[in-house]
Amino acid sequence: MAVAAVSIYKFSEVRVGVDAANKLGANVVRIVAIDSDLERVRRSTLRYLFDYQEQALKENAEAAQSATRELEIAVRETPSEARRAMYRGLVQGIAQVRDKVQQIATAVDQERSGKDKLYKVGDELTAATRAIVAAVRAESDPALSALAAKVDSSLLSVRVANWRGQATRDPKGASILKQTLQSASGDIAALEKDAPAAIRTLIQPVKKILADYGAASEVVMASLVSGRGIYIDDIAPKILSMQADLDKAKSFLVTMSQESKDREDALVSSTILVQQIMGLLAVLLGGAIAYVVARGIATPVVGMTHAMEKLAAGDLATAVPGLGRSDEIGKMAGAVEVFKQNAVERSRLEAEQAQMEQRAGERRKVEMARIADDFEGAVGEIIETVSSASTELEAAAGTLTRTAETTRQLSTQVAAASEQASANVQSVASATNEMSSSVQEIGRQVQESSRIAGEAVRQAEKTDGRITELSHAAARIGDVVKLITAIAEQTNLLALNATIEAARAGEAGKGFAVVAQEVKALAAQTGKATGDIAAQISGMQAATNDSVTAIKEIGGTIGRIAEIAATIAAAVEEQGAATGEIARNVQQASTGTSEVANTITQVDRGAAETGSASSQVLSSAQSLSSESSRLKLEVGKFLQTVRAA
Repeated sequence: MAVAAVSIYKFSEVRVGVDAANKLGANVVRIVAIDSDLERVRRSTLRYLFDYQEQALKENAEAAQSATRELEIAVRETPSEARRAMYRGLVQGIAQVRDKVQQIATAVDQERSGKDKLYKVGDELTAATRAIVAAVRAESDPALSALAAKVDSSLLSVRVANWRGQATRDPKGASILKQTLQSASGDIAALEKDAPAAIRTLIQPVKKILADYGAASEVVMASLVSGRGIYIDDIAPKILSMQADLDKAKSFLVTMSQESKDREDALVSSTILVQQIMGLLAVLLGGAIAYVVARGIATPVVGMTHAMEKLAAGDLATAVPGLGRSDEIGKMAGAVEVFKQNAVERSRLEAEQAQMEQRAGERRKVEMARIADDFEGAVGEIIETVSSASTELEAAAGTLTRTAETTRQLSTQVAAASEQASANVQSVASATNEMSSSVQEIGRQVQESSRIAGEAVRQAEKTDGRITELSHAAARIGDVVKLITAIAEQTNLLALNATIEAARAGEAGKGFAVVAQEVKALAAQTGKATGDIAAQISGMQAATNDSVTAIKEIGGTIGRIAEIAATIAAAVEEQGAATGEIARNVQQASTGTSEVANTITQVDRGAAETGSASSQVLSSAQSLSSESSRLKLEVGKFLQTVRAA
């Protein structure tokens, strides 16, 4: 009886300890579940914010409700008033997070609606811009083509600024977009000012479409920035704060659970000791009874102790002895089984956490691929524009070369005419000594001299027109060079943006950054090439101006030759009295023809310099075309690297 009484008392203490341990274990499991629900709330919010998944919004509500239910149970079953207050605060925090999630849902609805309109307006803007560019090219006006290309580049910059603002969700994106819109509006106004009526009719719809595009972009960017701000400033910090409180509570409960386990171990040990002592005493009363008691109680308890030690060491595959028994040993086995299941659940939650992180990495990879596609669409149009501009520059350089060659041929003809005029004047000088017998011959020579002088004047006027056309062609090439310089600067800006985005992408964006540097280097080479072309054109324009001045001097000299010839014709009718005057005029005519010869030599030299400069321009244009092809190839490699990241 005494042994039974002591055993009952000790096992009652063990049962009380086991019940307490069960409650502590259940609370730990509950806190882990709440923490998991909060993590689901955070991740589902991100999925809905970035991917618009309606299922994510539904999962968000379910996770919040689950966490709230578990917290309410914890409030009822927790004896500590401090922890109950903390749990109530967490319930309020979840309600606040749900309010913020609803605000994000509203922002996402506005964003999606704005994007639908933005895509539609963007297609209209692209179609209208292409119509304008096609109409301008049909006009075959290089200056107008340069303005149209600048408008096309500005509108492309607007699209790039919009894409960058949406991709980065940067609050500064709206101001950058506004600046590009203002720049594009200015370029459109410049084109409209110089364009013919038919093209101005095409420009009017573009102005309205651009305004609609800007308004839709502002709505989308405002929604993106709003949703991002709500998550970063409100939801994420709040959830992290609540998880920190849960970690503190979990640490406290784990400590309490360990202390309870230690107490139970000590109680079990003391119970075994008492039973052994009582067994020894019982031996005095009856060895058989003591043996039965030892076999029925001590052995299961020892087995239970070994099982608990293995579980504490992390061996979750250990079988708990005594399960299914209806006595106190069975209850102890049930309590130990609860600890085992809690450990198994904790391992499962850790595995789920690793899987969620893996899926997040996969989503980041998909996002990088999408960014690469957008970048290809933006930079591809710039590369095509550079290629087109280089082709136009090459054609203009060819025209310039042909014009220079024509100028040189005309100067050669003028030189021949001036030599003929000089020979005629010498004939007049010889005929002066035989004026009496050769009046008719002198008259004929004077008429021939007048005709040649007139022909020289016409050739000089034609040469002047060619030189003027050459000057205009040089100016148009200068406009094309400015356009290419602007495109190179825009390419450099895009490469810089790509470098920034690669830095934000971290390890996954290293390849992106290397190729972006290559793109930036190519843009710098393009800028240097256009600078060299500009220098060559400046030299060509200077030579052209010298040629214009020389030709004007030729015209003046030939005009004086014509006047002298007229004077000679008048003097023929007054042979005797005007002999001295004829001799003096013949000398002046000889001097004039020498000046013509010297001047035409300068014209020929200027034409040669112009031809050399135009050849250099043609070579630079061909080099620019080659560099644009290389740029296109490097961008293709860059996109392959990004997609493979």
